[in-house]
Amino acid sequence: MSTQDPILRTEQLSKRFGNIHAVQDVDFSVREGEVMALVGDNGAGKSTLIKMLCGVHKPSNGDIYIRGEKVSFGDYNDARQYGIETVYQDLALAPSQSVAANVFLGHEPTRGGTIGRWLRLVDEDRMVAESKENLDRVKIPVDPEAIVSNLSGGQQQAVAIARALQSDPDILIMDEPTSALSIEGARNVLRVIDDLRNQGLTIILISHNIRHVLGIADRVSVLAQGKLMGVRDTDDVTRNEVIALMMGAEDESEFEEFELSQSSDEGTTA
Repeated sequence: MSTQDPILRTEQLSKRFGNIHAVQDVDFSVREGEVMALVGDNGAGKSTLIKMLCGVHKPSNGDIYIRGEKVSFGDYNDARQYGIETVYQDLALAPSQSVAANVFLGHEPTRGGTIGRWLRLVDEDRMVAESKENLDRVKIPVDPEAIVSNLSGGQQQAVAIARALQSDPDILIMDEPTSALSIEGARNVLRVIDDLRNQGLTIILISHNIRHVLGIADRVSVLAQGKLMGVRDTDDVTRNEVIALMMGAEDESEFEEFELSQSSDEGTTA
């Protein structure tokens, strides 16, 4: 259940790549415990905005605040220390390794004290046990000892989410988590998002699927050409209004023109 207090917000956040203004003066905020969807057409600035929030890109201008504290991220690990984790669209899994190895990838626990750490004696039993705990949170059946390449797309998405949960984050960024999944796989991932919200996690969901967004998110922020066009409660917005915002509509008259054009198109037969 979300509160009205933003756990994360930005002020006038901008990013330039040479002469390209990828993100321009964006005031974005996410309430604690909500699912905030971020939508926009290709090139709208979604990926650039997210990469600033998770420490991959340094902003050209503007500020980021976590729980009211102004923060600056030098890299992904800095964002992680402030409780932000990201599940990227490509998942970044090691397909030839086990589920447990992927959940702990780069953070493997060792056994045998100082000597064990020096010799890199990996504690595989602990990896399997703790991986199962995080997979149980995701609630998609996956064997921690299975090889990732043998899993379905939905199960691989579950492994990537379980890995992100390993650090017990406050904010989880999910980049197109239902893309390239079967209908059943997408349905399972949307259920996972709902379950994680019920567990108190704050989620930023990047998606091109407006139907999924309106079905699972609490609010939706719409980007177009690097600018934030609007933020809407999903209970109060229509699919056509979201599309109009994605196309750069800025006022009610433009929404109405778009609605009329859509109605006209739907009534036309070939």
